[in-house]
Amino acid sequence: MHPDIEEVINRIDDWKGRNISYEELGGGITNHNYTVFVDGEAFVLRIPGEGTDIFIDRENELDCSKAVGEAGVAPRVLYHLKPENITVVPFIRGKTLKTDDIVASNDLIQRIVRAIRSVHTEATFRKEFNPFETVRTYMNHVERSRAPLPPDFEWITGIVGTIEDAMQRDAPRPVACHNDYLSENFLDDGDKIWIIDWEYGGLGDPYFDLGDFAVEHPFTREQEELIIREYCGSVLRNRLCRMLLHRIVADYWWGVWAMIQLRVSKIDFDFLSYGNNRFDRMRRNIRDPDFEIWLEEV
Repeated sequence: MHPDIEEVINRIDDWKGRNISYEELGGGITNHNYTVFVDGEAFVLRIPGEGTDIFIDRENELDCSKAVGEAGVAPRVLYHLKPENITVVPFIRGKTLKTDDIVASNDLIQRIVRAIRSVHTEATFRKEFNPFETVRTYMNHVERSRAPLPPDFEWITGIVGTIEDAMQRDAPRPVACHNDYLSENFLDDGDKIWIIDWEYGGLGDPYFDLGDFAVEHPFTREQEELIIREYCGSVLRNRLCRMLLHRIVADYWWGVWAMIQLRVSKIDFDFLSYGNNRFDRMRRNIRDPDFEIWLEEV
């Protein structure tokens, strides 16, 4: 079981003897998050969920969180408690973005892409993240946990292998990537976009990072082109195709992830529907009339 929040608070020496209250902070499907008020000052305290170490290298996450905190893209890590790898960061007073907010505003899309580009250019990560290798590693957990996979999973995996081969052409330089751009991982304080939750951070393909952002939001093709224009300065066709293909790879990764979570997570969340929705969207994108063109032009 995850530790009791009051027990955790008592382990932070700087908070002893101070006026403290807390409330649960919703929205996550991996961890237990709380807003803690210390003499009126707000912090976010996160306790990792049970079973998450299957997926997350907590030492790497800490390294990434510190790097982006120093780069000014994310809140700085103030406390880190072992052995659970509990973290405390400042509470950012701003709006937690929703999918509808982002899809409805091209200006917001551009601001987010600029923030992502700041991560890519200003932060330095040490550990590599490769979505193809990650899923291959996950298959051991699928077998052990008897996680359910769709009946056409072999066909899906074959398509992903074709994409992986195509990605060897004109591959960009690896950069610091977040790889988990749910809308709720963006905070807007009115002036700046903050990016939180670096559990899957790593050195990787910047267009996978953008592809994950794109697949998490039902953008139009014009908005997907806007992402590439803002990131690259113009709509580079090969980079657009790379991002569009990586949308498929992201859904493949998260689909397998969800099916394992179904077996191991203690979080009250419908991982089965979440995973099946990922695989359904993946099939739709594979059947896009331009799919073969993306493979050729990447």
